[in-house]
Amino acid sequence: MADGATGHSTDVESYLTIGRGTTLLVLGTVVLFVASFASRVLIANGLSLADWGAFNVALALIGFASTVALLGIDQAAARTLSFERDPAVRRAVVRRAVLVAVATATVASLAVDLLAGPLAAAFGTPVLATVLPLGAIAVGTTILGLLLAALFQGCEDAAPNAIFNQVVNPTLFVGFTVVALALHGGLRGILAAYAAASSVALVAFFGYALARLPERIPAVAGPLPPVPRLARLAASFWGVGSLAFATAFVDTLILGLVRPSAEVGIYAAAMLLGRILLVGNGALTYIYLPVAARLARVGDEPLVRATYLTGTRWTLLVVTPPFLLFTFLPTLSLTAVFGPGFAAGALPLQIITVTAFVSVVVGPANACLAGLGETGPLLTTTAIAAATNVALSVTLTPIDGAIGAAIAWGVARAAYPGLGLVALYRAHRIHPFHAPLLKPLAVTLAVGVPVFAVLGTFALPVWSVVPLAGLAAGIGLAALLATDSLLPGDVAVVRGVERLTGRPLPALHRLVAAHGAPVPAALGG
Repeated sequence: MADGATGHSTDVESYLTIGRGTTLLVLGTVVLFVASFASRVLIANGLSLADWGAFNVALALIGFASTVALLGIDQAAARTLSFERDPAVRRAVVRRAVLVAVATATVASLAVDLLAGPLAAAFGTPVLATVLPLGAIAVGTTILGLLLAALFQGCEDAAPNAIFNQVVNPTLFVGFTVVALALHGGLRGILAAYAAASSVALVAFFGYALARLPERIPAVAGPLPPVPRLARLAASFWGVGSLAFATAFVDTLILGLVRPSAEVGIYAAAMLLGRILLVGNGALTYIYLPVAARLARVGDEPLVRATYLTGTRWTLLVVTPPFLLFTFLPTLSLTAVFGPGFAAGALPLQIITVTAFVSVVVGPANACLAGLGETGPLLTTTAIAAATNVALSVTLTPIDGAIGAAIAWGVARAAYPGLGLVALYRAHRIHPFHAPLLKPLAVTLAVGVPVFAVLGTFALPVWSVVPLAGLAAGIGLAALLATDSLLPGDVAVVRGVERLTGRPLPALHRLVAAHGAPVPAALGG
């Protein structure tokens, strides 16, 4: 088959959407990562370790308030827009989602402002009482920024989220952070910079949405119809989103409750590195939900299976370098970025890295469940993962500190997509464990693990991190070609590069053809 695993007319469109959206979001997330790293390194070196820990507690609280107050309306709107084709229904979705988001953003910001004092007392960190009111501004802007991104996501357009939430916002924060530190603003100045960056980015995003969104969702004459599907989906996604936040961040909050903020700072540094492994997977998850919803609408499950496999394998290429680096050279990695004072985070970083890698191998299971409308199993798996993190954090963190928090996060992180994949396979027989994924993965680990294990026995200079990352990436790519594991969907990568360069690349087409794998029978081959 020329372009897809199933031969359907939607093959090329689906692969290109996933490839283009994932590429844009990976690029955006790379900028987000670089900018976030720059700001975090500046903050970690410009503040005391205690204030650095307090900053991360504040960020976790801002994230918690934003996630809970959003009420799931963002993902419900994205899924409904991608599924519905009636212009009046789509317009009604936009109007109702915006009204809900504005109301909840206002209430959530006021609540965080009013509760700043009690939260500071609960965490034993008095400085939070003075800085959380600034963070309250970021709560509202975060909610509205996520809602605007979701409206474009429902139109299968990942660019606005990449531009405004992943590039403009964090880049502004870097600039404002430099100013805050130069003026000796301390932690309060840093939170003011955070609120200012999110506010300016939101204003820019809002102007863009006013100009571009009507092209995709034009106005319609007459009254708008009710959208009961939106409310039902929002209720489910609210539960999923809130529980997913618990899966991701409750370990940090509990660590902040039972240990000094300095230990939170060391753990935050390890977590910041470990989350690099989730960059590609997060980008794929974001764009895969609307694609899966569209394919579900036309009843093309074979293509859902094929795109699931191809997308999962793409993300594995992205995570191979950080997996090998952080697992076998954790102290070197932390020292290269944060300095020798953060070397105590080596073991937590290893735990976080290995479990994050396991979760990536599973693929975008929960996004696929959401796209297929399987909100019941999605809510169940998310609840189990969240409960796991809470239970393990409460049990292990008071005893083992950052190591216990890392174990709690890691087990929950692996369980979250793992349980989702079980539900996905039982309902739709979708999974990524076919030869085109397993063969290059096995070769990558067989070669990369011993090489980096040996390298880990040497006292390497910090500058070696960059060439070692290139070595790890080369091992993954070489394994893909050596095992002839390229799939028809990889043509989307070639076509995406052709569009960027504006010229045909026949050599890349020949490379895909020369190292192609037989399409697994389960995918329609």
